[in-house]
Amino acid sequence: MDMDTGTRSTDATEHHTDHHTEHDTEHDTGTAAAGDVEAALKGWRAALGEARVRTDGPTLAAWQRNTSEFAPRELVAVLRPAGVSDVRQIIEVARSTKVLLQPVSTGRNWGFGSALPPRGPAALVQLGDMDRILKVDGRLGYAVIEPGVTQGRLSDHLAALGGTLKINVTGSARETSLVGNVLDRGGGNLGARAADLLGLEVVLGNGEVVRTGLWHLDADTVHHYPPGLGPDLLGLFVQSGFGVVTKMALRLHPSRPLREVTVEVREPLLPDLVEELSAMCQDNLVTGYLRITDGADPNIRFFRASATPTWKAQLTLYGNAGMRAAAATEIEHRLSGLAESVQSFDTEHDDPAGCDEQERALLEARLQLADGVPSDRSLHNLAQTAGKAWTGAPGDLDHDRDLPGFLCLNVTLPFTGSHVVTCAELVRRTAEEMGVTCARLFGRIGPTALSGFFPFYFERTDPEAVARAHRFKDELLDRLEAAAIYPMRIDIDVAPAFLRRTDDGFWRSVSAIKRALDPQGVVASRYVPEPSPATTPESGEQE
Repeated sequence: MDMDTGTRSTDATEHHTDHHTEHDTEHDTGTAAAGDVEAALKGWRAALGEARVRTDGPTLAAWQRNTSEFAPRELVAVLRPAGVSDVRQIIEVARSTKVLLQPVSTGRNWGFGSALPPRGPAALVQLGDMDRILKVDGRLGYAVIEPGVTQGRLSDHLAALGGTLKINVTGSARETSLVGNVLDRGGGNLGARAADLLGLEVVLGNGEVVRTGLWHLDADTVHHYPPGLGPDLLGLFVQSGFGVVTKMALRLHPSRPLREVTVEVREPLLPDLVEELSAMCQDNLVTGYLRITDGADPNIRFFRASATPTWKAQLTLYGNAGMRAAAATEIEHRLSGLAESVQSFDTEHDDPAGCDEQERALLEARLQLADGVPSDRSLHNLAQTAGKAWTGAPGDLDHDRDLPGFLCLNVTLPFTGSHVVTCAELVRRTAEEMGVTCARLFGRIGPTALSGFFPFYFERTDPEAVARAHRFKDELLDRLEAAAIYPMRIDIDVAPAFLRRTDDGFWRSVSAIKRALDPQGVVASRYVPEPSPATTPESGEQE
C-alpha cells in the first residue's frame, strides 16, 4: 500500500509514548488554548447552519481515530463548508475567537496522523463536500478541482471523457485525496506530485482570497504558465500553514503506450544498480517513473518474492514503439553482467496471457498504476492479513482496530549508490535491533533526488507493540538525520521537536510569513514553528 497519500486540503496538508505526550501537552498551550470555543460555535452555526457544525461525541471520536495510534488531539467541532464563502466565514469566526482550525479533505493521511491536528483544541474543517471537478482542459492537459475530489473520482471522470488523459496516482486507496497529497509533497507513480501543481486558490488566515500565477488576473485563464507575473507564490502554500486551499489546478498526463522494464539484482550489487539507473536517467533512457524496492512489504508487493535477498527496480519508458524498443535494448545492454534478470513488457505489443497467474496479476497491478488507475488492492491485501474481507470503506483503516496499525517514514536523499546503501542499511539495522519488519522503497522524484519510503505494521490492540512501533519510528528518524538524510514529510508527533531542533533563519522566516498571512495563527500546520506564549500573534513582538 503506497501510503504515500496525503489527506490535507490545505497548505498545512495533513494533515504513544510518554515522549510524545510531553510534546502534545507543550503545544496545546498555544493561541488556540485561549480561544473562546462557545463563541466560535455560535458564530459557525450562524454562518453555516446547524447541520454543518457537528459537536457530538461520536462524530468527534470518529475523527480522532487513526491507523497509526497517535494520541488523540482535542477536537471541539467538525465543520463542513460547502464553498469558498463558507470557508471565509469559518476563518473570520476563528480569527475573532482565536480557535484553531485543522483543514482536511478526506482525512486519510495514513501513517502521518490521518485527520488529527498537530495540536489541540481545534475545529476540524472537513472539506469533503467541496468535491466538484470544475474543469478539464484536454488540449493543455490539466484539471481544476476542489479539495474533496478523490483520485478515484478524477480517474473515473477522465476515463468517461475518453481516457486520453490520466493522473499521477499513488498506490493507496481510490478514496484518498489529490489536493492534500500534492500539498504535502506526496509521491505518485509518475514521480513527485507537487511537480504537477499549476495553480491554487487559497483563503489565507487573514481572510484574503489569493489565486496564484495568472489565475488572479482572469478566472478563466488557462494554466499554461504557473509562475505568472511577479513573485511566484505557488510553492508558498506547499507544506506550510498560511490558509485553506479551496481549488487546485493540476497537470494531467497523456495516456499512451509504454514499455515496462523490471530488473532484479543481488543485495551486494545495489550501489552499482543505483549508479547505473542514475546514469540512464541522465541520458534520458528512462522517460517515465523509476522505483527500487526490497519487496518486503506483502501489502504493496508488485514483484514476485525471491528466495535470496535481492533488490528490484521498475522502469517505465515512453515514446513511439521504436524509441521504447531501442531504449529497452540499451538498458539491457548496460545491465548485462549486473542484473540477475531483466524483463520487458510493452503495452502496445505484448500480451500478459503469456505469464503465469501470479506474474500476470503482479504485472497488471503495476500497469494499472502506470495507466493512472487507482485501486484498493493494497487495502484488500491488508485486510486479508487480518483474516478479514475489505468492506470498501476506506475509513475502516482508521476505525477497525482488528486491522494492522500502520506507520511510515518518508525521506529524501541524493540519487547516488552510496546514499541509497547508507539509507537502506540504517533502516535494516535499526529494524533488526528493535524487532520491527520494515520495507524499503525508493522512487525518483527529480533529476538528482530520490524519495525513501519505509512502511511498517503493528498490532493496534497491543500497547507494547504500539509503543515499540513509535519508538522505532523516532529512533530511525534520529539515525537518518544524523546521516544527513532528512524528512520529506513528517508526522504530527515528531514535527514540533524537529522544528525546534533545526531552528534557524529558515524557520524564523517561515514564522514571519505566517504572522503576515495568518496573524492570529488560526490555521494549524506541522511545518510552521508554534508561536511562543510570550508572543502576540498579531504583531509577533514581545508583550
